[in-house]
Amino acid sequence: MAAIKDLPKQFDIKKQMTDFIENSKNSTTGVGKGDYLVKHGSAKIPFPMTLVIPDLPKFQAHRDDVAICGIAKSGASRFSALVGMIMHDANPVYLYQEPDMQEKVPWLEFCTGAGEKGPRGIDQISLIPSPRAYWTRLAFDGLPPSVHTQHAKVVYHLRHPKDTLVTLYHNYMARKATVRFSGNISTMVDYLVTDEISCGPWFDHMASYWAHRDDPDVHICSFEDFSQKPTESIIQLANFLGKNLTDTQVKQIAFDCHWDQMSKNPMTNHESNAAVGEFNFNVTKFMRSGVVGGWKEHIDSEQNERINTWMKTNLQRPDLAGIAERFPSTFATESV
Repeated sequence: MAAIKDLPKQFDIKKQMTDFIENSKNSTTGVGKGDYLVKHGSAKIPFPMTLVIPDLPKFQAHRDDVAICGIAKSGASRFSALVGMIMHDANPVYLYQEPDMQEKVPWLEFCTGAGEKGPRGIDQISLIPSPRAYWTRLAFDGLPPSVHTQHAKVVYHLRHPKDTLVTLYHNYMARKATVRFSGNISTMVDYLVTDEISCGPWFDHMASYWAHRDDPDVHICSFEDFSQKPTESIIQLANFLGKNLTDTQVKQIAFDCHWDQMSKNPMTNHESNAAVGEFNFNVTKFMRSGVVGGWKEHIDSEQNERINTWMKTNLQRPDLAGIAERFPSTFATESV
Protein backbone atom coordinates (compact mmCIF):
# COMPACT_ATOMS: atom_id res chain seq x y z
CA MET A 1 0.00 0.00 0.00
CA ALA A 2 0.99 3.62 -0.53
CA ALA A 3 3.50 5.00 1.96
CA ILE A 4 2.09 7.36 4.59
CA LYS A 5 4.25 10.20 3.25
CA ASP A 6 2.53 9.88 -0.15
CA LEU A 7 -1.03 10.41 1.12
CA PRO A 8 -2.71 13.65 -0.10
CA LYS A 9 -2.40 16.25 2.67
CA GLN A 10 -5.39 18.31 1.52
CA PHE A 11 -7.79 15.59 2.67
CA ASP A 12 -7.18 16.05 6.40
CA ILE A 13 -9.98 14.18 8.15
CA LYS A 14 -10.78 17.01 10.60
CA LYS A 15 -11.24 19.41 7.71
CA GLN A 16 -13.43 16.87 5.89
CA MET A 17 -15.63 16.36 8.95
CA THR A 18 -15.87 20.11 9.56
CA ASP A 19 -17.07 20.56 5.97
CA PHE A 20 -19.49 17.67 6.45
CA ILE A 21 -21.05 19.33 9.50
CA GLU A 22 -21.23 22.74 7.85
CA ASN A 23 -22.94 21.36 4.75
CA SER A 24 -25.43 19.42 6.87
CA LYS A 25 -26.85 22.50 8.61
CA ASN A 26 -29.25 23.42 5.84
CA SER A 27 -30.30 19.88 5.03
CA THR A 28 -33.94 18.96 5.66
CA THR A 29 -33.53 15.22 5.20
CA GLY A 30 -32.46 12.61 7.73
CA VAL A 31 -32.93 9.04 8.93
CA GLY A 32 -36.49 7.91 8.29
CA LYS A 33 -37.28 10.68 5.79
CA GLY A 34 -38.45 9.64 2.33
CA ASP A 35 -35.56 11.24 0.46
CA TYR A 36 -32.79 10.09 2.81
CA LEU A 37 -32.15 6.74 1.12
CA VAL A 38 -31.67 6.16 -2.61
CA LYS A 39 -31.45 2.74 -4.24
CA HIS A 40 -28.17 2.15 -6.06
CA GLY A 41 -27.58 -1.34 -7.33
CA SER A 42 -28.98 -3.87 -4.86
CA ALA A 43 -28.95 -1.57 -1.83
CA LYS A 44 -29.86 1.88 -0.58
CA ILE A 45 -27.32 4.54 0.32
CA PRO A 46 -27.99 7.61 2.48
CA PHE A 47 -27.76 11.31 1.75
CA PRO A 48 -25.39 13.01 1.11
CA MET A 49 -23.44 10.02 -0.25
CA THR A 50 -26.22 9.79 -2.83
CA LEU A 51 -24.74 12.88 -4.51
CA VAL A 52 -21.68 10.95 -5.67
CA ILE A 53 -23.66 8.26 -7.56
CA PRO A 54 -23.46 10.01 -10.98
CA ASP A 55 -19.66 10.15 -10.78
CA LEU A 56 -19.00 6.58 -9.62
CA PRO A 57 -18.60 5.37 -13.25
CA LYS A 58 -15.78 7.89 -13.67
CA PHE A 59 -13.76 6.44 -10.79
CA GLN A 60 -10.69 4.58 -12.02
CA ALA A 61 -9.87 1.53 -9.94
CA HIS A 62 -6.43 -0.06 -10.24
CA ARG A 63 -5.61 -3.74 -10.58
CA ASP A 64 -3.82 -3.72 -7.23
CA ASP A 65 -6.59 -1.89 -5.35
CA VAL A 66 -8.24 -3.51 -2.34
CA ALA A 67 -11.91 -2.58 -1.91
CA ILE A 68 -13.13 -3.34 1.63
CA CYS A 69 -16.90 -3.77 1.41
CA GLY A 70 -19.70 -4.27 3.90
CA ILE A 71 -22.97 -3.08 5.38
CA ALA A 72 -22.91 0.03 7.58
CA LYS A 73 -21.39 -0.70 11.01
CA SER A 74 -20.34 -4.25 10.13
CA GLY A 75 -16.66 -3.57 10.77
CA ALA A 76 -15.17 -1.23 8.16
CA SER A 77 -12.74 0.36 10.64
CA ARG A 78 -11.53 -3.00 11.88
CA PHE A 79 -11.10 -4.48 8.42
CA SER A 80 -9.37 -1.33 7.19
CA ALA A 81 -6.83 -1.83 9.96
CA LEU A 82 -6.47 -5.53 9.19
CA VAL A 83 -5.91 -5.00 5.48
CA GLY A 84 -3.53 -2.11 6.14
CA MET A 85 -1.46 -4.08 8.63
CA ILE A 86 -1.26 -7.11 6.36
CA MET A 87 -0.16 -5.02 3.39
CA HIS A 88 2.43 -3.24 5.56
CA ASP A 89 3.92 -6.53 6.77
CA ALA A 90 2.51 -6.17 10.30
CA ASN A 91 4.46 -3.00 11.03
CA PRO A 92 2.57 -1.37 13.93
CA VAL A 93 3.87 2.05 12.91
CA TYR A 94 1.22 1.94 10.17
CA LEU A 95 -1.59 1.96 12.75
CA TYR A 96 -0.14 4.31 15.34
CA GLN A 97 1.53 6.98 13.21
CA GLU A 98 -0.41 9.95 11.86
CA PRO A 99 -2.50 10.52 9.82
CA ASP A 100 -5.84 9.12 10.92
CA MET A 101 -6.84 5.70 9.55
CA GLN A 102 -9.63 7.44 7.62
CA GLU A 103 -6.94 9.14 5.52
CA LYS A 104 -4.92 5.96 5.03
CA VAL A 105 -7.98 3.94 3.96
CA PRO A 106 -10.63 6.42 2.72
CA TRP A 107 -14.37 5.92 2.33
CA LEU A 108 -15.04 5.54 -1.38
CA GLU A 109 -18.45 7.20 -1.57
CA PHE A 110 -17.87 9.83 1.12
CA CYS A 111 -19.43 13.14 0.14
CA THR A 112 -20.75 16.26 1.86
CA GLY A 113 -23.90 18.20 1.06
CA ALA A 114 -21.77 20.36 -1.23
CA GLY A 115 -21.42 17.48 -3.69
CA GLU A 116 -18.51 17.80 -6.11
CA LYS A 117 -17.66 21.23 -4.67
CA GLY A 118 -16.70 19.65 -1.34
CA PRO A 119 -14.34 16.84 -0.31
CA ARG A 120 -15.21 13.45 -1.79
CA GLY A 121 -13.76 10.01 -1.33
CA ILE A 122 -13.40 9.32 -5.04
CA ASP A 123 -11.31 12.48 -5.44
CA GLN A 124 -9.17 11.66 -2.41
CA ILE A 125 -8.46 8.11 -3.57
CA SER A 126 -7.56 9.27 -7.07
CA LEU A 127 -4.59 11.15 -5.58
CA ILE A 128 -3.21 8.15 -3.68
CA PRO A 129 -0.49 6.22 -5.52
CA SER A 130 -0.83 2.46 -5.92
CA PRO A 131 -1.30 0.17 -4.20
CA ARG A 132 -4.41 1.57 -2.49
CA ALA A 133 -7.12 0.38 -0.13
CA TYR A 134 -10.49 1.98 0.44
CA TRP A 135 -13.75 0.97 2.05
CA THR A 136 -17.32 1.17 0.85
CA ARG A 137 -20.90 0.33 1.78
CA LEU A 138 -21.99 -0.11 -1.82
CA ALA A 139 -23.50 -3.39 -3.00
CA PHE A 140 -21.43 -5.47 -5.44
CA ASP A 141 -23.50 -4.26 -8.41
CA GLY A 142 -23.26 -0.68 -7.13
CA LEU A 143 -19.46 -0.53 -7.12
CA PRO A 144 -17.71 1.60 -9.73
CA PRO A 145 -17.53 -0.51 -12.92
CA SER A 146 -13.73 -0.20 -13.00
CA VAL A 147 -13.47 -2.22 -9.76
CA HIS A 148 -14.78 -5.17 -11.76
CA THR A 149 -13.07 -4.52 -15.10
CA GLN A 150 -9.70 -4.01 -13.40
CA HIS A 151 -10.23 -7.10 -11.23
CA ALA A 152 -9.41 -5.21 -8.04
CA LYS A 153 -9.46 -7.37 -4.92
CA VAL A 154 -12.75 -7.24 -3.02
CA VAL A 155 -12.90 -8.08 0.69
CA TYR A 156 -16.51 -8.41 1.90
CA HIS A 157 -17.08 -8.50 5.66
CA LEU A 158 -20.25 -9.84 7.26
CA ARG A 159 -21.45 -9.23 10.81
CA HIS A 160 -24.42 -10.52 12.77
CA PRO A 161 -27.41 -8.33 11.84
CA LYS A 162 -28.38 -7.76 15.47
CA ASP A 163 -24.95 -6.52 16.53
CA THR A 164 -24.78 -4.45 13.36
CA LEU A 165 -28.18 -2.88 14.07
CA VAL A 166 -27.32 -1.99 17.67
CA THR A 167 -24.04 -0.42 16.57
CA LEU A 168 -25.83 1.59 13.88
CA TYR A 169 -28.37 2.79 16.45
CA HIS A 170 -25.65 4.09 18.80
CA ASN A 171 -23.89 5.65 15.82
CA TYR A 172 -27.06 7.57 14.94
CA MET A 173 -27.45 8.71 18.55
CA ALA A 174 -23.93 10.17 18.54
CA ARG A 175 -24.47 11.85 15.16
CA LYS A 176 -27.92 13.34 15.70
CA ALA A 177 -26.83 16.73 14.39
CA THR A 178 -26.04 15.38 10.92
CA VAL A 179 -28.33 12.34 10.50
CA ARG A 180 -31.31 13.85 12.38
CA PHE A 181 -32.36 10.62 14.05
CA SER A 182 -35.14 10.92 16.62
CA GLY A 183 -36.16 7.30 17.20
CA ASN A 184 -35.15 4.49 19.54
CA ILE A 185 -34.03 0.88 19.20
CA SER A 186 -37.59 -0.18 18.39
CA THR A 187 -37.58 2.30 15.50
CA MET A 188 -34.37 0.71 14.24
CA VAL A 189 -35.93 -2.75 14.34
CA ASP A 190 -38.82 -1.42 12.25
CA TYR A 191 -36.40 0.00 9.70
CA LEU A 192 -34.48 -3.29 9.59
CA VAL A 193 -37.32 -5.76 9.05
CA THR A 194 -39.03 -3.50 6.48
CA ASP A 195 -35.71 -3.04 4.65
CA GLU A 196 -35.92 0.75 4.97
CA ILE A 197 -32.43 1.07 6.36
CA SER A 198 -29.00 2.22 5.22
CA CYS A 199 -27.54 -0.46 2.91
CA GLY A 200 -30.92 -2.17 2.90
CA PRO A 201 -32.29 -4.56 2.09
CA TRP A 202 -29.38 -6.07 4.03
CA PHE A 203 -29.88 -9.56 2.66
CA ASP A 204 -29.94 -8.18 -0.89
CA HIS A 205 -26.63 -6.48 -0.11
CA MET A 206 -25.20 -9.79 1.13
CA ALA A 207 -26.59 -11.72 -1.83
CA SER A 208 -24.93 -9.34 -4.28
CA TYR A 209 -21.52 -10.44 -2.93
CA TRP A 210 -22.40 -14.04 -2.08
CA ALA A 211 -23.10 -14.62 -5.77
CA HIS A 212 -19.39 -13.95 -6.38
CA ARG A 213 -17.99 -15.99 -3.48
CA ASP A 214 -16.06 -18.24 -5.87
CA ASP A 215 -14.56 -15.40 -7.90
CA PRO A 216 -10.77 -15.34 -7.52
CA ASP A 217 -10.82 -11.60 -6.71
CA VAL A 218 -13.45 -11.85 -3.96
CA HIS A 219 -12.90 -12.87 -0.33
CA ILE A 220 -15.87 -13.13 2.04
CA CYS A 221 -15.19 -13.15 5.77
CA SER A 222 -16.94 -12.24 9.01
CA PHE A 223 -16.54 -10.05 12.08
CA GLU A 224 -17.35 -13.08 14.22
CA ASP A 225 -14.60 -15.25 12.71
CA PHE A 226 -11.98 -12.56 13.28
CA SER A 227 -13.15 -12.29 16.90
CA GLN A 228 -13.40 -16.02 17.61
CA LYS A 229 -10.55 -17.42 15.52
CA PRO A 230 -8.29 -14.49 14.63
CA THR A 231 -5.16 -16.44 13.68
CA GLU A 232 -6.90 -18.58 11.08
CA SER A 233 -8.89 -15.62 9.74
CA ILE A 234 -5.84 -13.35 9.42
CA ILE A 235 -3.89 -16.03 7.55
CA GLN A 236 -6.78 -16.60 5.13
CA LEU A 237 -7.11 -12.87 4.43
CA ALA A 238 -3.35 -12.48 4.04
CA ASN A 239 -3.22 -15.38 1.57
CA PHE A 240 -5.97 -13.74 -0.45
CA LEU A 241 -3.99 -10.50 -0.50
CA GLY A 242 -0.86 -12.35 -1.62
CA LYS A 243 1.00 -12.03 1.68
CA ASN A 244 2.80 -14.92 3.36
CA LEU A 245 3.03 -13.87 7.01
CA THR A 246 5.23 -15.31 9.73
CA ASP A 247 3.71 -16.49 13.02
CA THR A 248 5.15 -13.40 14.70
CA GLN A 249 3.53 -11.11 12.14
CA VAL A 250 0.15 -12.81 12.54
CA LYS A 251 0.34 -12.36 16.32
CA GLN A 252 1.28 -8.70 15.90
CA ILE A 253 -1.71 -8.07 13.62
CA ALA A 254 -4.06 -9.94 15.96
CA PHE A 255 -2.89 -7.79 18.87
CA ASP A 256 -2.94 -4.37 17.17
CA CYS A 257 -6.22 -5.01 15.36
CA HIS A 258 -7.99 -6.38 18.42
CA TRP A 259 -11.03 -4.28 19.30
CA ASP A 260 -9.67 -3.30 22.70
CA GLN A 261 -6.40 -2.10 21.24
CA MET A 262 -8.00 -0.17 18.39
CA SER A 263 -10.40 1.55 20.78
CA LYS A 264 -7.40 3.05 22.61
CA ASN A 265 -5.54 4.13 19.49
CA PRO A 266 -6.37 7.76 18.51
CA MET A 267 -5.52 6.96 14.89
CA THR A 268 -8.24 4.30 14.70
CA ASN A 269 -10.91 5.28 17.25
CA HIS A 270 -12.27 8.39 15.47
CA GLU A 271 -11.06 10.89 18.06
CA SER A 272 -10.53 13.20 15.08
CA ASN A 273 -14.28 13.18 14.41
CA ALA A 274 -15.08 13.86 18.05
CA ALA A 275 -12.59 16.75 18.16
CA VAL A 276 -14.59 18.72 15.59
CA GLY A 277 -18.03 17.71 16.88
CA GLU A 278 -18.97 15.27 14.12
CA PHE A 279 -19.27 12.40 16.63
CA ASN A 280 -20.34 12.94 20.25
CA PHE A 281 -18.15 10.83 22.54
CA ASN A 282 -20.30 11.94 25.50
CA VAL A 283 -23.11 9.84 24.02
CA THR A 284 -20.98 6.84 23.06
CA LYS A 285 -17.49 6.06 21.88
CA PHE A 286 -17.15 5.33 18.17
CA MET A 287 -15.60 1.98 19.01
CA ARG A 288 -18.25 1.25 21.60
CA SER A 289 -18.16 -2.54 21.85
CA GLY A 290 -16.71 -5.29 19.74
CA VAL A 291 -18.30 -8.07 21.78
CA VAL A 292 -19.98 -10.74 19.66
CA GLY A 293 -23.56 -11.06 20.90
CA GLY A 294 -23.56 -7.68 22.62
CA TRP A 295 -26.98 -7.05 21.08
CA LYS A 296 -28.57 -9.04 23.94
CA GLU A 297 -28.12 -6.03 26.24
CA HIS A 298 -30.23 -3.81 23.99
CA ILE A 299 -32.87 -5.87 22.14
CA ASP A 300 -35.87 -7.28 24.02
CA SER A 301 -37.54 -10.64 23.38
CA GLU A 302 -40.31 -9.28 21.13
CA GLN A 303 -37.86 -7.30 18.99
CA ASN A 304 -35.59 -10.32 18.86
CA GLU A 305 -38.36 -12.56 17.57
CA ARG A 306 -39.19 -10.07 14.83
CA ILE A 307 -35.56 -10.03 13.71
CA ASN A 308 -35.29 -13.83 13.94
CA THR A 309 -38.35 -14.23 11.70
CA TRP A 310 -36.88 -11.75 9.21
CA MET A 311 -33.54 -13.57 9.23
CA LYS A 312 -35.01 -17.07 8.87
CA THR A 313 -37.21 -15.97 5.96
CA ASN A 314 -34.31 -14.40 4.09
CA LEU A 315 -31.90 -17.25 4.77
CA GLN A 316 -34.25 -19.57 2.87
CA ARG A 317 -33.59 -17.62 -0.33
CA PRO A 318 -31.88 -19.66 -3.08
CA ASP A 319 -29.43 -16.82 -3.74
CA LEU A 320 -28.16 -17.11 -0.16
CA ALA A 321 -27.89 -20.89 -0.05
CA GLY A 322 -24.95 -21.98 2.06
CA ILE A 323 -24.16 -18.63 3.68
CA ALA A 324 -25.53 -19.54 7.13
CA GLU A 325 -23.68 -22.84 7.09
CA ARG A 326 -20.43 -21.12 6.13
CA PHE A 327 -20.86 -18.42 8.81
CA PRO A 328 -22.95 -20.02 11.61
CA SER A 329 -22.05 -17.44 14.29
CA THR A 330 -22.99 -14.58 11.98
CA PHE A 331 -26.48 -15.91 11.29
CA ALA A 332 -27.40 -17.58 14.59
CA THR A 333 -31.01 -16.87 15.56
CA GLU A 334 -30.72 -17.01 19.34
CA SER A 335 -33.21 -16.12 22.02
CA VAL A 336 -32.61 -13.30 24.47
